[in-house]
Amino acid sequence: MLKLFPPTKHALFKIRRRPYKRVFFPSLIMSSPSSPYHSSSSSSSSSNECHNDLVSMDAATILNSNNPKQAIQYFNYALKHYPITSPTSNLPHLYSAIINVLTFAGMYKRARCLIKDLIQTLLLHPSCKSENHVPFLVFDALNHLQSSEKFSPDVFGVLIIAFCEMGLVDEALWVYQQIVKVMPPSVQACTALLNGLVKKDRFGSMWELYKDMVLCKILVPNVVTYAVLVGACCRQGYVSIARSLIFDEMVKEKGIRPNVVIYTTLIHGFCSESKLSEAEALFQEMRESGVLPDLYTYNILIESYCKMGNVKQALHLYQGMLGGGLYPDVVTFGILIDALCKEGELLAARSLFVHMAMLGVCPNLIVYNRLIDDHSKSGNLSEAMHLFLEMEKLKISPDVFTYSILMKGFCGVGRTEEAYVLLKRMNREGVIANSVTYNSLINGYWNVQSATSLFSEMLIKSLVPDVVVFTTLIDGHCKIGNLKEALQLHKEMLRAGLNPSVFTVTCLIDGFCKDGRTSDAIKFFLENTRGGRSGKQINKMNGSFCTPNHVMYTSLIQGLCRDGQIFEATKFFWDMRCGGIQADAWIYTVMLEGHLTVKHLIGVMMLHADVIKIGIMQNENICLILARGYRENGFLKSAFNCSKDSIRCSQSPAS
Repeated sequence: MLKLFPPTKHALFKIRRRPYKRVFFPSLIMSSPSSPYHSSSSSSSSSNECHNDLVSMDAATILNSNNPKQAIQYFNYALKHYPITSPTSNLPHLYSAIINVLTFAGMYKRARCLIKDLIQTLLLHPSCKSENHVPFLVFDALNHLQSSEKFSPDVFGVLIIAFCEMGLVDEALWVYQQIVKVMPPSVQACTALLNGLVKKDRFGSMWELYKDMVLCKILVPNVVTYAVLVGACCRQGYVSIARSLIFDEMVKEKGIRPNVVIYTTLIHGFCSESKLSEAEALFQEMRESGVLPDLYTYNILIESYCKMGNVKQALHLYQGMLGGGLYPDVVTFGILIDALCKEGELLAARSLFVHMAMLGVCPNLIVYNRLIDDHSKSGNLSEAMHLFLEMEKLKISPDVFTYSILMKGFCGVGRTEEAYVLLKRMNREGVIANSVTYNSLINGYWNVQSATSLFSEMLIKSLVPDVVVFTTLIDGHCKIGNLKEALQLHKEMLRAGLNPSVFTVTCLIDGFCKDGRTSDAIKFFLENTRGGRSGKQINKMNGSFCTPNHVMYTSLIQGLCRDGQIFEATKFFWDMRCGGIQADAWIYTVMLEGHLTVKHLIGVMMLHADVIKIGIMQNENICLILARGYRENGFLKSAFNCSKDSIRCSQSPAS
């Protein structure tokens, strides 16, 4: 008996009223032969009573058959000639007869298939109004044959397992409660019931039932039972309890040797908690105890090492896997290729891809997408397209991600026409483009008209543009002086619930300044940033703030200087400096030009002192501007010194 249990909740053993999943379970019944006991002139009566009598006779014939094969032949014939007239007819008894015969003969798998077949047949019948009545109907039919010589008590265990396999755990619990005191179910049935509860994440009920089974000596756990318990602990996040469960009770007390499923479940649990040292130790212990790891064990460890960035160790495991005669599958290769691509090891990834083909493992869509993506990002579009065409030869259909990856790659190098050709091909192939597809195309187009056309097409298809798409269009309209359209897009963006990025705000500020609307640029800056002039102003009317960066300040300051508002520009310049944003040579150039334009020499001198103080005086452009400014205003000595500095800067290797 377990000494330590995870926290439990109240067990719920009553049957819940819910719709059953109507899943088709293929029967393992043989095809119907001609009847071995009916003449060809036999026909079914239209009377329900006659029909039920005939079904009862067939059930008796099945029970009295010489062997299971003959019983199946009788059953197939009867099923073919007497279709369902009512779910409450004797049809369940016909099934009950063959299920009992098969269970009595130890043919449990076929018996389970027939139980599932019966349940689904009854559930799908239009006259079956009460879905919860069906399981009880099946149970009663099986219980009805207790007086028969071919009756097997194991039939109820088979029923429990069948219910669990169908996901009908409450019904399985009900059957268990009906029979547990009279004929306790087998360890297989008990284990299936526990596993059914685990699959439904009903851990509290599972642990309560397990304790009840052990205390009442209904269940003597075997290795499969322990595998279920270990899996439950790991799914609940109690991997350490699962570890102690195995070695304190299973191994030491019961002398049961853990199998590959138990070891692999524990290894997966430790890996999920990023405890790779414990997982590796258990892996080593597993091999030393003579339990051979399977493909799933290796894949778990390889994936975990890759997630932790230790691709070298993952490849070492891969080599050990091959050395042990275990061949990797497409999942193994997919994990390793993905990890190598993320590390920038494209040659190694390609080499592994070739090795994959040599071992006869066919790449799947995920592997191709990963390789195509990395080749596209590295600018190797010819190799990306080669892989794309290779997919076609292998009859692997590209999906929306494949197309989107390639389009983004083409747009990134300015080959937008080729990207658009891919979009047309994608539509012809019936692959539906998503937001990512259109985002890549719109972002890649320099032509505002073409980008706007794609944007409209995107909206027609009810696809939601993202911030990048809106910003790309806003930037395009601002660059061609179409500020009105840019502001309209900004409004649409806000209505869509999207928060403008720093780049969005910068584009619009630049647009306002180029349009001569510097006061609107200042207002827009203050409304959309957390800073503003004082660095503390916050717009309480709008929760979507962005922190101004160097580019945003430069755009605003340049616009103000161009408009002759040097004092306003100076305020924002020092606001930027106070906010911890480092000014570069370009913004000093802009500010110096602004001060010189309005003949503000004091400002020029202050900036001159500042550039010397922060160490960016060694810039040829700054020196030339200062020399010109001082010369034009009569400060010839200062102009001469700045000219010498500019010559020194031009000759410096760092300039």
